[in-house]
Amino acid sequence: MQSNQYPLNNSLPREFYDVPALELARKLIGRLLVSRINDKVTAGLIVETEAYLLANDPASHAARGKTPRTAIQWGPPGFTYVYLIYGMYHCMNIVSDPEGTAGCVLLRAIEPIQGIETMQERRPRAKTIIQLGNGPGKLTAALGVNLQHNALDLTQNTLSICDYGEQRLIDICRSSRIGLTEGLDLPFRYYIKDNPFVSK
Repeated sequence: MQSNQYPLNNSLPREFYDVPALELARKLIGRLLVSRINDKVTAGLIVETEAYLLANDPASHAARGKTPRTAIQWGPPGFTYVYLIYGMYHCMNIVSDPEGTAGCVLLRAIEPIQGIETMQERRPRAKTIIQLGNGPGKLTAALGVNLQHNALDLTQNTLSICDYGEQRLIDICRSSRIGLTEGLDLPFRYYIKDNPFVSK
């Protein structure tokens, strides 16, 4: 399923992101996440996402109110929200919802498509291609994403999302989120059924 080269243009427009977080979480599945960081082009198929809402979602950062760190979620959709967890792992989210309404989608896993050698250099501990991006902290490391890439416009060039031109039939499943202590029962996670690159 992986290829060394693929045309990585035609970034999705802002309107694509201007929807509620749950809708965006599903729409992102099967799209291509492209990174052009440090003159290295890497790309992966988005195979798993989680939505985070403003209302009735205790796991959402926005639910605690607007802070300097989370303010980006109230801004225009289609920007990145990147933060650090456990002092060492970066998580990349995409701002959803119309401006003024907070919401975002966490990218949980990718299937490497292009720039696999670069991803392996960035993730030397990964023993297989599957392990390069089968988790939120893994995929950011593989793509070179860190706090410097917070609040980036995905309609621009450094990080972008585009349609994946290779015809693929995917079965999208929905489930409760994983790895949380709050809001664990909410069915806000989407993933491609039987895809080996989905996180465990």
